[in-house]
Amino acid sequence: MNFSFLVDVNLPKYFSFFNDQNFVFVSDINLQMSDTEIWNYALKNELVILTKDTDFYNRFLVAENAPKIIYFQLGNCTLKQLHLYFNDNWDKIQSEIKNSKLIIAKENHIECIC
Repeated sequence: MNFSFLVDVNLPKYFSFFNDQNFVFVSDINLQMSDTEIWNYALKNELVILTKDTDFYNRFLVAENAPKIIYFQLGNCTLKQLHLYFNDNWDKIQSEIKNSKLIIAKENHIECIC
């Protein structure tokens, strides 16, 4: 199954990994969207949220109905470092999202929550 992704504003729009029709950007929809609006948009459109925002992780923990989320806990990193991270980990992340509701992508490992 192929997934489509909703890229939060805290991740770079002009990033080669996101240069694909399966990536939708919050900034292209409405830069002023609240977290709740992003959440609901992802649910309605069956999109996986890509974010570095802790609020989505915290909300996931208490939500009854949640979109799939990939939460990047990478700290501040350069575009080059982010590119290297995606080169090394994106295939694994994509394979894990099939069976997970939440993926926490850390620098040295990936945690999956079903």
